[in-house]
Amino acid sequence: MKKALIAMAVMFMLVVFPGGGIWSLLSNLVGGGVSETYLYPIYGGIVLLAGLIVGCADLILDEIKSLKEEIKNAKNSDS
Repeated sequence: MKKALIAMAVMFMLVVFPGGGIWSLLSNLVGGGVSETYLYPIYGGIVLLAGLIVGCADLILDEIKSLKEEIKNAKNSDS
């Protein structure tokens, strides 16, 4: 899960912060020309939203696990 978050963060940094700098070098590998450059900010937004979804899902999963442990401990202490 943490590898996905790190990969998302790296891709977001490449797309958003350097803007046309590093991304223009990588665009030769990815493909597309000047007519597709208006899509790159949209790609950055999609990457950011995907990262937020993964991060929130991971947080919710941790909370569910801790609640299950609390319920299990409460049942054991009542017995």
